[in-house]
Amino acid sequence: MIFLILAILVILVCFFLFPRPTLIASAVAVLFGCGVAAYVYFQQSDRNSSATLVVGTSTGGQGCPDPAKAVFVQLSNGSDRRVNVVRFRLIAKRPGFSIEEYSDYFSSYKIIEPHGIYGTCWTLNAYRGLETLPGKPSPKDFEWSVNISSVEFASDR
Repeated sequence: MIFLILAILVILVCFFLFPRPTLIASAVAVLFGCGVAAYVYFQQSDRNSSATLVVGTSTGGQGCPDPAKAVFVQLSNGSDRRVNVVRFRLIAKRPGFSIEEYSDYFSSYKIIEPHGIYGTCWTLNAYRGLETLPGKPSPKDFEWSVNISSVEFASDR
């Protein structure tokens, strides 16, 4: 805060001593700041629009022969960029209910090429898994969904 006050004082003194060069320098600084802000905005919006093209789905326990890896998750890259990391939340709800019976965060470090698909079975958290629920239900008793929280593309690093 003190630097802001000092900067304003310096600009005012310079303006009274050298009005024209101070106005030109201020205009150049504002234009440069606007250019940097526009560049950052468009980079971020491009990254966000590409991230929305990465979609996750889950079919529950269908297609998973190993009971230790109980839930199948498929990640689809609909963008034109290679995906390095996908962080997602796996959610299970009972059919017809809105409350989450199970949810946990996962990360996939599998590289997914542009317009590619990657699917595999995942191990549920033993401490928050389905076996902690009353009646010990199986994965096929739930409706599964995937909520992607972040995507890292190959050029982001």
